[in-house]
Amino acid sequence: MAETMLSLFMVFLIFGSLLPLVHDMQVRLELKKERLAAYETLHEAAKAVISSGSTHGERSVNGTLYSWQAEGHCVEYENFKGERERLCIE
Repeated sequence: MAETMLSLFMVFLIFGSLLPLVHDMQVRLELKKERLAAYETLHEAAKAVISSGSTHGERSVNGTLYSWQAEGHCVEYENFKGERERLCIE
């Protein structure tokens, strides 16, 4: 009986501490993926400005819409948490 209780305690301890850690890592990874797609959008925007003279545009990546503007060299998008993000090149 004592071994069973100890085993259950260890399982709860391990999963109780690892699950929040894994969830936090997944959230950070998703935010980094979205930020990478935003930088890729800025790169594509720079190519579009040079080739066709476009001043604004949009790009969709994995269901996220990235809107860019040549003026200010910025891209805006809504992250998976529902928060608006604005990324600009200085």
